[in-house]
Parts: sequence; C-alpha cells; structure tokens
Amino acid sequence: MGRRLNLKRYGIPTSIWARLFIAVAVLEVFAIICIQGYVIKRTVDIYKKGTESQWGFGVQSGSTSMSITQQSFIVYDVIFIVAQLFLLMLCWEAVAHKNTIQIIAATLFNVMCLVYSLIQYTTFYIHPSQSAGIFQNDNDMRILQITTMAVYSLCSIAFAMLTWELYQLFGWKTYKKLGANLALRRAYKWHQILLTLLKLDIFFFISYSVQLATLVLRVSDPETWVQIGVVIPGSVLFLVLSFWALKVENKRMMIAVIVCLGLSPAYFIYKLVRMNVGIDRNKDPYLDSRKYLTFFIVVTLALILVTVYVSIQCFRNFGTGLKEAIADYDARKAQLKANKALLANAGVDQSSTTNPDYEYTEVHERFVLE
Repeated sequence: MGRRLNLKRYGIPTSIWARLFIAVAVLEVFAIICIQGYVIKRTVDIYKKGTESQWGFGVQSGSTSMSITQQSFIVYDVIFIVAQLFLLMLCWEAVAHKNTIQIIAATLFNVMCLVYSLIQYTTFYIHPSQSAGIFQNDNDMRILQITTMAVYSLCSIAFAMLTWELYQLFGWKTYKKLGANLALRRAYKWHQILLTLLKLDIFFFISYSVQLATLVLRVSDPETWVQIGVVIPGSVLFLVLSFWALKVENKRMMIAVIVCLGLSPAYFIYKLVRMNVGIDRNKDPYLDSRKYLTFFIVVTLALILVTVYVSIQCFRNFGTGLKEAIADYDARKAQLKANKALLANAGVDQSSTTNPDYEYTEVHERFVLE
C-alpha cells in the first residue's frame, strides 16, 4: 500500500480551514492552467495561416504600424498561468507560517486576477480591440473566457470565507503564544507586511515589463532590449536587496530602497501619460494593450506607494530587538526539529505525545500576527 501523504511534513497545519484554503488554491491552479492551455491552443489554431510578424508569429496589420500577433494574446494567457503559480506559492507559504497578512494578500491577489480576466473579456467581446476582432465569431474562446471569470469569482468567494476563518484561528493561537511585548509585535507586523508587498512588487513589475517589451516595443527599438536586459533583471536584483536590507536591518541599504522606490512613481506616471496623450490614432502602439498596461501600471504604482510608507515604518523599527527575536525563534525551531528527529530515530511514538513542543508544525512563536 502507498504511503499516506503527510501534509504537516510540508508545513500545512492540521486545521481543516487551512487545508481547505490550500485545496481551493490547488484546484484553481489546475482549472486555470487547463483553461488557458486550451486558450493558447485555440489562439495558435486561429493564427495558423497568418503571415510572419516582427516576433515571428501572427499577421501584420495593414492599417497601423504595429503588428497583430498571436504572441501578444499568448502573453496574456501565460500571465494567467504564472499568476496562478505565484498565488499557490503565496497561499502555501502563508498557511505554513500562519501568516494572516499574507493570507489576506493572497485573497486580494485573486480578486486582481478576476479583474484582469474581466479586462480581457471586455477587450475581446464588449469593446473589442482591432486585433481581438478575429475572435468575435469563436464561441469556444468566449466560453473559455467566461469560464475563467466564473472560476476566479467562485474561488474569490471561497478564499474570502476561508480567510475569515483562518484569521480567527491563527489570531487566537497568536494570542496564546506571544509574549507581552506589544512594541515587538507591532514591529513584526510591519516587517511581515513589507515582505508581502515586496513579493507582490516583483510579480507586478515583471509582468508589466514583459507586456511592455513583447506587446508594444519593437524588436528594432533599443528600449526593448534595455527593458529586457537591464530594467527587468536590475529591478529584480534591487527588490532582492530590499529583502536582504530588511532581514539584516541595514539602514543605509534601506534608505536607498526608500529613495529609489519613492522616485519610481515618476516613471509610471510618465508611461501612463505617454499611453494616453498625444497618440496618433493611426499609429497607436498601445491600441491593443492599453487596458492591460494601465491595469498593471495603476496596481504597481499603488503597491509602490504603500511599500514606501511601510518601508519607512520598518526603518524606524530597526534596532528594537526584532532581528534578535527572529534569530532566537529560528534557533529554537531548529532545536525542536532536531529533537523530533531524535525521537523518531529512537522509535518513540510521537502521535501519543502530549507535549505540543514535540509537534514541529505546532511551533509558531514567530510573531504570526492578526
């Protein structure tokens, strides 16, 4: 007989609400990947007889200077798939660490995916763009997009209900396990919020940059290769350094993070204005991607502004003992894990152990906040 899957081994608590939360995320990932995989197939079939475009796919528009490509639509579908994998990561990590802040963020992220699917449906069927007109008579594509919106809607409702249950469950366990140092708890609250925001910043900025480079900028445009070769990897490296600065409480690096993030909204406001002001309608490079890029610019801009504010709060909490408290928790967690391994090697039946300290997944003194 096959061995039973032990979810606690992968950090998933025994709570039915936590496991339902992960189950919803897994089912949604499976459904969206299957739907978007078939959408990609339909797109390829529709454009199969098209002529070559600048990226090597699709058909060339005769009325504008831009190319109408199947790759453009595939980019949208790939973003759905990547977003689902990112959401699953958020959910799994949040539940494993009983991080209610990230659980709420994952729920809100799923709502953003729903909004993105609504934008796609609007672009295809309600106010169709020039290139999306090719799908007007394709009922399969319409059904697939409606199904995508339905899946996101149902899962958003499920996530919202489960988030409330997990908030109450994890909040109560936090109340029982945390000490009386409220200042330290508040400091860790900002710490966790910033960690979650930085993860979202990375996803949205990379998604925006990939869309800009593949849907708008031309192969012959130097800005394309600057975006792909410099801006994207440079921004990811910068955000990774932000994680490091927060972890080690490096004040100089955190100041650099705050300054750079504080200046970045100027770029996004510039792109937003450039997309909508002074555009020749006969040579509009944003004709088919304006709604998608606007969505990502607005979300990214809002995230950056919030990230700057939270970064300042975290900077003010440097040196208050939070770093040492986290290091102490990590040491105790490693010791408890080692104790569990010793008990297992000694043949002790841990299922009958009444001491909760032997239960590795029940050790959550790491300031999991309501």
